[in-house]
Amino acid sequence: MNYNTQNSIFNSSKKRMNKKRTVTPTDLDNLEKQAQVQLSASKYKEAIGLYKKLLQDSDNKEWHEKLAYCYVRRASALAAKGMFKEAVVLWENHRQHAQSPYAAYDQYIIWLILSKNKASIAENIRQLSAQQLDKEYPALASVLGLLALTEYPEFAIDLPQESAFIAHLQRAKTALQAYQDNDQATLDESLKQLPYRSAFKDLRTVLNALITLPNSVEQAQALLAKVPENSAYSGFVRLLLVSTFDGAELAKALVELNHTQRNIISHIKGFNKTQIEFLEHLTRQHEHLSDKVKFNMAIQYQSLYGTELAKNYCQQLLANYSAGHKDFTKNFGAVDEFEENRMKALLCERDDNTYDAEYYWRLCIKELIGQRIEANGLKIALILRHLSKREEPAEQTELLIESLQYDAEDRDIYLQILSYYQQAEAAKDYKLWLSKTLEKFPQDIDVLMQAVREATRNKTYKKASQYATIILKIDPLNTFAKQTLFSSHLAHARRLMREKSYHLVEKEIKLAEALNIGKAYAKQTQLLRAFFCYANEDKVQGLQLIIDALANLHADPVNIHFHASMEALSVGVPVATILRALPPAKDHLLSESELTQFMQLLERVNNEADNDEQIHKALEKVKAPLKKAITSQNFAEPILLSLCKILEKLKHFELLRHCAKLALAQWKKPIWMYYRVYADNNGKPEDCTFREVMSLQHYHEQAMQSKDFQAGMLLEKLLNRYYQVHPQRGMGFLDSLFGMDDDDEEEIERIEELFGHLPDEIFIKLDKTIESLSKKTSVEQAVMDLMDIVGKNQNIMLAIMQDPDLFSALMIVKAADKLGINIDVSIDDVLECYGVGKNTGSFPF
Repeated sequence: MNYNTQNSIFNSSKKRMNKKRTVTPTDLDNLEKQAQVQLSASKYKEAIGLYKKLLQDSDNKEWHEKLAYCYVRRASALAAKGMFKEAVVLWENHRQHAQSPYAAYDQYIIWLILSKNKASIAENIRQLSAQQLDKEYPALASVLGLLALTEYPEFAIDLPQESAFIAHLQRAKTALQAYQDNDQATLDESLKQLPYRSAFKDLRTVLNALITLPNSVEQAQALLAKVPENSAYSGFVRLLLVSTFDGAELAKALVELNHTQRNIISHIKGFNKTQIEFLEHLTRQHEHLSDKVKFNMAIQYQSLYGTELAKNYCQQLLANYSAGHKDFTKNFGAVDEFEENRMKALLCERDDNTYDAEYYWRLCIKELIGQRIEANGLKIALILRHLSKREEPAEQTELLIESLQYDAEDRDIYLQILSYYQQAEAAKDYKLWLSKTLEKFPQDIDVLMQAVREATRNKTYKKASQYATIILKIDPLNTFAKQTLFSSHLAHARRLMREKSYHLVEKEIKLAEALNIGKAYAKQTQLLRAFFCYANEDKVQGLQLIIDALANLHADPVNIHFHASMEALSVGVPVATILRALPPAKDHLLSESELTQFMQLLERVNNEADNDEQIHKALEKVKAPLKKAITSQNFAEPILLSLCKILEKLKHFELLRHCAKLALAQWKKPIWMYYRVYADNNGKPEDCTFREVMSLQHYHEQAMQSKDFQAGMLLEKLLNRYYQVHPQRGMGFLDSLFGMDDDDEEEIERIEELFGHLPDEIFIKLDKTIESLSKKTSVEQAVMDLMDIVGKNQNIMLAIMQDPDLFSALMIVKAADKLGINIDVSIDDVLECYGVGKNTGSFPF
């Protein structure tokens, strides 16, 4: 190939390359759009590349400005990551595409400082004007001020000498010197001369905190909190804040600092040589603080915190570090058995091992009792009370009662015991402990108030008045005691009206009015006066007064009718006559607020009425609208629960049954099963059906698992009463076979479907037979016998082995065959009920 040919090929190739690099206006538009997208998305690195490409083809001023902006933003992002040298390079690149004054120039100088580029620092700070230093660049001025006071005092020479910064720098130096010389007057004067907008304002705050620190740590901390986190002085602030810490908080902070910073803190805190050694030792080991390391450090540095504290700490560690016993005995003497068991108990509790924890606590109690030291009584009581916190209410109360043998002076323990017996409705135990508590604390208002309530529940109003009178002697303004006396006077007045001792009624009403406890109570006396007028003076006028008084008390006819009925029954006047004069209540639909008012009224009359019969008669007058409201109004669960509690106290089973049935259908909770069964059996759990007993057992277990102890105790009370009357029905085998858990509701339905028709007497016989079979035959043999009967069907055999409930049901049928009892249940019925599939044959029985 000759030279001309080669040259021709080269030129042709060059033309093709030039042609390939030609960028059309459309390409530039697309490229610019891409660059703008990256810029808007804050992807500055990508945007920089695209704008540089654009500028290769066109010297566009707007593109230069955007490229310069991207360089600055990218530099700031790198600086935020600590890449200061890279940030400096990018910022310097931006100057090629921008004009002075440059963006983020103050930040650039700070990056130079952080990069320790002394030559560039000096060159750039010489270019700063007084205006920039004093007003435009406050963050940079603060940094330069700190450096001029510490590492680089020569910076002051390169800065504009006519600036306020230089004048303030001299005042700051004077203040620091005065602080070092302990010259309080000069220090105060120098700090006053530093204005709020000075580059040294944060230094002023730090020095003020240092002055305050010895006398008030809280005030110093408050001052330091005013320094912004991005301040040049924030590092000093953090160290000063650490110096205000003590104990574990200080130790935790110190191990995170470097050696120099720890020395500063040690100097501020005035640590001695041993303390500094301990600190360095802790810093080296803090990531590997095994029990052995902690044990040895406690012994090595016991001079810092005293032998007794070191001994107690090391004894705590022995629970996990048994190898330390020899060193412990060498340094502190024999191990304290009580302390060792106490620590083992606490470690067991930490691991949620309550069984072993109780064992070790009992060893502690045994050791304390053995020491025969009177002062140990409180320790024993506290241990028992500590143990009680992990127990269920019944066991908890037993432990609290036991604790009173060792410390009988803790009033709160008595109140906790009373609270349990009250919730458990154990009236006999409650009365016993109330008597003991009153004897121990006869002047305690809380105890006296419980005594008032108990006397009121028992309708012993005279005794309630006596307790209330004692309360008023101790606390003349006690509203509860006044209310009790008020009710007592009105109850006495009603009794006098029934007895027609009208000449004494006025005196009792006036005594009640003299208590002056509010308008609501005045309305009650107004109503009683109206009935008094009706009974003793003028029936027409009295009847009108009754209507007016009731209208003043209630806005709805249901409450009016019930209140009128109660009052009429209490004072011995005809109920029908009074009700005929009132607006009808039958069609009224109670609102939630009206029902709430009704329950409050019902609760009050329950406490005041001489007997429940009066309340039942009054409820008969409003029973229909009450039922209608409960059915129609969709009341909230807490409202219905409150109503059921009151109806239970009154033993009004008809209304309770109506309420509980609706509630159980809506909220399948243990408490509603309690009320349903209790009401269905008219308060006689001994009349429960087998299905009801099983339901009670199921919901009792559910209540205890969900820690609904109140419902659990109520259900347990019903079950106990049932088995007290029917001890023979506490079926061992069947009870264990059909023990309920959270998922047994379906099983209850299956058992009821198959065997619910059988009388309890039949079940008792079946139970005894199955129990007898179980003693003579192993479970494996029983399964094999059942397999022989079901014909070796593999599916059925597998189901029997996998489903204990199916096995149990088949055993019931087998027991019935052995007894020769026709229970109308075949093998096919059982298998079909459990979804196993029908057997081709039947049992031979």
